[in-house]
Amino acid sequence: MLQRSHRTLRTEAEIAAYLHRSRIAILDALRHGPATASQIAQGMGVHAANLTRHLRILERAGLIALVEKRDTGRNLEKYYAAVASSFDVAPEAANIQAPHKIALDFARSDISAALAQLPDDPPGTVKVHVVEASVAPDMVAAFAAELASLAKRFAVADGRGSEAYHLALALYPGRVEAHRPTIRLRKRRKSSTRKSRSKPRG
Repeated sequence: MLQRSHRTLRTEAEIAAYLHRSRIAILDALRHGPATASQIAQGMGVHAANLTRHLRILERAGLIALVEKRDTGRNLEKYYAAVASSFDVAPEAANIQAPHKIALDFARSDISAALAQLPDDPPGTVKVHVVEASVAPDMVAAFAAELASLAKRFAVADGRGSEAYHLALALYPGRVEAHRPTIRLRKRRKSSTRKSRSKPRG
């Protein structure tokens, strides 16, 4: 029987396995008790095959465990359970070699989850800005502080409205393309087709 308690994640393997939107959703589903991949997938609104890799990563990192196998005659159902009912992240500097990659990977997973869940015509506001620029180190520090301030203001606003939103902010070094194309996304308008009428011959 697994102990239902809180667990602090400190190693790079644990943190990398945990900080992914789909895997966090799996652990949240398992807070209610052991479940199969199909049961978890049904609650998440995805296909069970999409969770196979994530379950394997969580099990390898020691965040979930296989607790039961049931032979239904048609197939073998595997029940997984989380090793704790809640988690938090408190990395030890000596144990983390590339924290920036873990953070960027989590941001990517959050956006990937949004891509999978949002309809083609989202009911709310979606704004995306991807900008490249060559800036001085002191300006980078200033922009980083502004992003932190914006994230804090966004978090403080929690609970003041009925709509749920995610805010993904990232500032990272990279190559600035010399001839980067400008991309503008616009809503496609329905084309109106006119039928030509032939005049009757008299």
